[in-house]
Amino acid sequence: MSKIRTYLLWIALAVLHTYLFFDYGTGVNALLFSAVTVGIVTIYHRLANEKLWWMAACGHLIAALAVSLHSYPFSTAVYHLSFYVLAGYVVSSKSSLPIAFINSLYRSFFYSFIITVYGGFVDLVNAIFTSNKSHLAFRKTTLYIAPISVTAIFYLLYGAVNPDFFLSINFPEWEFDGGWIAYTLFGCIIICPLFFPGKPGPLVAWDSSKPNLLERHQGKLQGKKFTIMGLFYENKQGVIMFIMLNTLIAVFLGFNILQIFFPSLNHHPIGHSDQVHQGFEVLILSIAAAIVLIMYYFRENQNFYEKKDKLVKLATIWIILNGLLILFTCYKNILYVDAFGLTYKRIFVFIGMLLSGIGLYLTIIKIYKVKTNWYLLRQNTWVIYFVITSFGLVDWDRLITWYNPNYAQYLDVRYILGLGDTQIPYLSELLEANDPRIIPYKADVENKIINLRTPTSWQAETADAMWLRKYKR
Repeated sequence: MSKIRTYLLWIALAVLHTYLFFDYGTGVNALLFSAVTVGIVTIYHRLANEKLWWMAACGHLIAALAVSLHSYPFSTAVYHLSFYVLAGYVVSSKSSLPIAFINSLYRSFFYSFIITVYGGFVDLVNAIFTSNKSHLAFRKTTLYIAPISVTAIFYLLYGAVNPDFFLSINFPEWEFDGGWIAYTLFGCIIICPLFFPGKPGPLVAWDSSKPNLLERHQGKLQGKKFTIMGLFYENKQGVIMFIMLNTLIAVFLGFNILQIFFPSLNHHPIGHSDQVHQGFEVLILSIAAAIVLIMYYFRENQNFYEKKDKLVKLATIWIILNGLLILFTCYKNILYVDAFGLTYKRIFVFIGMLLSGIGLYLTIIKIYKVKTNWYLLRQNTWVIYFVITSFGLVDWDRLITWYNPNYAQYLDVRYILGLGDTQIPYLSELLEANDPRIIPYKADVENKIINLRTPTSWQAETADAMWLRKYKR
């Protein structure tokens, strides 16, 4: 496409962005804008066959769907950040996800926009003063400027002589809106990398130099000499370390299980909440340390050492035992939820366990498929990306409000009242049923019903808003 068409597409998308989002919240406008953007950019840059581009686009569209359904502040923030991931894969469709994100941020605010505006100005100047065709067109235009100007002057003179001859033209009222112009300029900045990505740059080149599959290094590499003796001692060290760690974690798991059946072993009783949350934090650190240790002992030529089998088996046992520790923490969290109901912290514990389990699975792939540490980092960032963008697909406020009164042994009504508006219908049903747990909070529930507000524009419409509007009727 010609440059002029590219500029027009860029400006048109920026204007559409302003029309859909300026002075409105996020809702169906996000899904509409994202679908149009993904379609245009895919066709314009011929990205239909690029796997990583479609992964980034799917994550962005999932985030857009999430805000069109529920529009939590967290989901809205994730949606906007995912747009930068999308733009990063226009800069380079082979990048790692973190590199794509950094590239997009840099090019949006510090590079692409400034270079594009400067380049457009240079092109305009060249088109007017350098191009032969434009110079001829300019000469032809001047043929009409003088006659039109003189005729207009005489018309004004005749109108002054006879006021009835002067036509009264009423132009539509228009007020200067600095906010609208500033928002459109902001749209131009964030959309710019989608059409003017520029050269990939050294960061992408460095990222591309890091392969996913390990290769054996022969001889010396940057002053380091790989020797069988060095591999032997490192392998031996790893075997000893994993034997000790496996023994420790096995004893720890066994002791925790015994505490369930023999409460007398609980010499330092702590609350259920502290037990779960402290256990979760320690578990995350433990699994992170486990993955780092495996990344260290299974780097470079250690993967090609002939006597590595024992180390591989011990590392696998270490991963399995960490997986059992994840299941045990999930079990304790389930007991906690059964007693006190769902909260966002407890939901995050489950999500953290899911991410930890996937991380351990990818670590096993890294060991047995002889992958690099970069492979592990790249795959884990994609997993985190899709989990975060998908988080907003569920109306957690509604789920918590439905689950806790029906299944929790203890109901924290104050916590539920602090959630979003989608819990109002469930609380109203409990009030109508004269639930003794809700009656003391009747005034608070009625106040939330009175203060319920839904979007007045179609741009910010969400599935939640339509559901609440139907309920309010």
